[in-house]
Amino acid sequence: MKSSKSKIFALAIGLVAIIGMIVVFSYTPEPDKENAKPLNMEGQPTIGEKDAKVQIVEMGDIMCPACKVWSLQYFPFIKEKYIDTGKVNFSFTNVLFHGDPSKIGALAFESVYELYPDYFWDYVHNLYQEQPESSNHDEVWISEDLVVAVAGETIPNFNKDEFITKMYSKEALDQISKDDALVEETGLKLTPGIFINGVELTDPFDMDKIEELIQEGLK
Repeated sequence: MKSSKSKIFALAIGLVAIIGMIVVFSYTPEPDKENAKPLNMEGQPTIGEKDAKVQIVEMGDIMCPACKVWSLQYFPFIKEKYIDTGKVNFSFTNVLFHGDPSKIGALAFESVYELYPDYFWDYVHNLYQEQPESSNHDEVWISEDLVVAVAGETIPNFNKDEFITKMYSKEALDQISKDDALVEETGLKLTPGIFINGVELTDPFDMDKIEELIQEGLK
């Protein structure tokens, strides 16, 4: 009898421990609204009404699989519901967490924005589409040839020579240095970084929280 009770007690303790671990690892802290500070997006790719009440900033790295998911699945919803209706303006900043491969994507993004701004968001979408489904952060799949090819498929009357020249220009390099400084200023640790009126999302995939912060900003 004592042995059975001991086993039941041990199982109960183990179950409590497992439940505790699930709670700990599934808990997402609330965003820090107290220290929110709108970010200066001057010169950054931006879409939507300039004077919209809500500012959303995405800090993304072309090498990041989670950034691909956010850009392809979350951005279109936000664009249709909030950006296109004049409620939100949305900006993008490059993150260079993965060295030279990230830099190639960032320089390509900056060049498209400078030369063909009307096609910037289509280009971001199409370049993320090239990221392999099985990609991890360390798998190098991007190249100069690829970013040029995707630009040619995305942009009518695309000028390859002009694009490559712009990619390696001082202006483009200065801009990604500016992006890097902005990312460092925010203390961003993981991508994608999503900021709504300066509030960083602790879980960028929590759509309920995204919409909650947008609605708060619209009041």
